[in-house]
Amino acid sequence: MSQQARRKTNMADETLAGSGTAAVQDRLDARFLAELGRYDHVTRLPNRLQFIDQFTDLAASEGDTMLILVTLADAKHYNEILRALGMAFAEDFVRAGVRQLADLLPPQTTVYHVSVLSFIFAVPVEDQTRYPFVASAIAAAFSGSISVNAIPIKSQVGIGLLPLDAQRGAAESLRAALVAAQDSRRADNGIAFYNHQSDAANLRAFRLLADLPAALASPDQLRLHYQPRIDLQTGRCHGAEALLRWTHPDLGSISPAEFIPLVEQTALIGPLTDWVMSSAMTQNRKFLDAGHTMRVSINASPVNLSEAGFDDVLLHRCDTAGLEPRHIELEFTEGTLATNSARAVQQLGRLREAGIDVALDDFGSGYSNLSYLARIPADVLKIDQSFVRPLKEPGDDDFLLRHVISIAQGLGFRVCAEGIETAHAYAHLRELGCDEGQGYFMARPMPSDLLLQWLDARPKP
Repeated sequence: MSQQARRKTNMADETLAGSGTAAVQDRLDARFLAELGRYDHVTRLPNRLQFIDQFTDLAASEGDTMLILVTLADAKHYNEILRALGMAFAEDFVRAGVRQLADLLPPQTTVYHVSVLSFIFAVPVEDQTRYPFVASAIAAAFSGSISVNAIPIKSQVGIGLLPLDAQRGAAESLRAALVAAQDSRRADNGIAFYNHQSDAANLRAFRLLADLPAALASPDQLRLHYQPRIDLQTGRCHGAEALLRWTHPDLGSISPAEFIPLVEQTALIGPLTDWVMSSAMTQNRKFLDAGHTMRVSINASPVNLSEAGFDDVLLHRCDTAGLEPRHIELEFTEGTLATNSARAVQQLGRLREAGIDVALDDFGSGYSNLSYLARIPADVLKIDQSFVRPLKEPGDDDFLLRHVISIAQGLGFRVCAEGIETAHAYAHLRELGCDEGQGYFMARPMPSDLLLQWLDARPKP
């Protein structure tokens, strides 16, 4: 073979060898990365993927077995640690927590790090209906603080218990154990078994939030009912409160008391309030065109008034609907001022200057502070129905009610009583000089078409 041919053959052999080495290295790298992905990088413990892979083996163990999921802290507390002390310290907190946890467990127990703050493991038990001793030991050990870099940090541990059942499956078992750990934060001892009813409530809440965008786009799921507001001295209806109703296609009627608090915790509160504003104002234009001069009351969430520009949106909606500001009233609760007092006060003040009436709703239902009434930017004080409903017959105690009305009117508020359900309550509030009222005695909340019929049927003042 010539020297040139020999050189070409050697070059080809080197190329083939190199190609084979690269392929082997790629396979090794892929295997290494796959194995690396089965361990948590902070604690080096097997992670959720390994728990799911090994769940069948855990479920096949002899005797009864309990899954125990431990969360070191709730998300808010952990975020406070992150913000105050940084990411490296927060990871040290997790490592210190798992070391303390491991010292409490039986030898050879495999602990899986299944989320940032959560760890799960299985222990044999004699009775699946009772707390295992190890769960009580963990609760006691974490009742104090965890020392992290010589700084004591409160852990706020939660412990969820779930009898291991192979039929439930790995992913569902993990979810159920996490639900139990979350429920445990409301328990006195920080331990809780999985509770199907609590879980069902959480799943329902999630479904309501997931289904609300479709409801906003639907022509028939959301609607407003209107409850008349009556001048107690003249009997004239001069306004109505717009109350949101939701008829879910599968779940039926959903109470606002159930879904509004959920929505307030999400970004959905913005589009929902916008839908209410637009619908109520459009309808009020129809009331006016039908010859009924009405002021429609719209409820604002504390979240709405804490957002910059809410006042501009409300005034724009009013103008778009062809209404004057005097045709609108905005209702807010005491908690609104606690959310973002400065911004809320500023926006309420601007709305009042524009001519929109502002009402403080449900006064007396929370931690009412009479001293701050003088500083509240409102025109109307709505007394909570808990003051009114005890008025069932002559002689019923009205001490607090009488004085709240007197103080509010002395500060320049119009006073509206909620929850008037009897003729006696109506007459007594009128005697006390209460300005306005609403309640079942006068009218229940009703759809707009029925309200128009109700208004048309009333004698003209």
